[in-house]
Amino acid sequence: MPFTVNIQHLEQEGQEYQGSIPVDDLDLDSIDDLICPLSSLDYRLTVEKHETNLLVQGEIRQIFACECSRCLKKFELPVVIPGWSGFVALEGEESLPVNNDMVDLTTVLREDILLALPQHPVCGQACRSLGSKVPGIREPHDAEDLKDSSPWIALDHLNLEKDKD
Repeated sequence: MPFTVNIQHLEQEGQEYQGSIPVDDLDLDSIDDLICPLSSLDYRLTVEKHETNLLVQGEIRQIFACECSRCLKKFELPVVIPGWSGFVALEGEESLPVNNDMVDLTTVLREDILLALPQHPVCGQACRSLGSKVPGIREPHDAEDLKDSSPWIALDHLNLEKDKD
C-alpha cells in the first residue's frame, strides 16, 4: 500500500506516520542486476504543512540483496537514512498530484532510497576482488613491490624536454 497523506489532517499541526511500503509498490525491479530489494521500505516520519508545501522528516530504511561488483560475493546491504527530510510542493511545476485531499509520497521516498544505493556495490573495504584469486597473479609482499606495481611508474621516466624539439 503506498504512503498517502491527507492534507486536511495537517492543517492544524503535523502528523506522525509509521509503516511500510511493500516492494511491489516501489517499482524497484529494474534498479540494477547487482542490487535487488529484500524488504519493504520502512518509514517513521513527521509530516507538516507549510502554506503550499509539505515538510516531511524522519527515518527511512530498506534492506537490499547485493552482489559485490569486485568479487561477486552475495551480501545484504541495509540502507538507513536516519535524518531524512523532504520538501514536497503541492502547487506549481514540481508539485505532486493531490486527489481528494490525498497526496502520495511514495515516489519521494523511493527516489531518495535509490539515491542512497551505491553505483557499484562492494561487500566491504577488505574485498580483494576476483583478480587476487586468479592463478598466476603475483601479489606484492612489501612496500618496494607496491611502489613498482603502479601503472603510472612509466610517467616518472618521461622526458618532456627531449620531446619539445
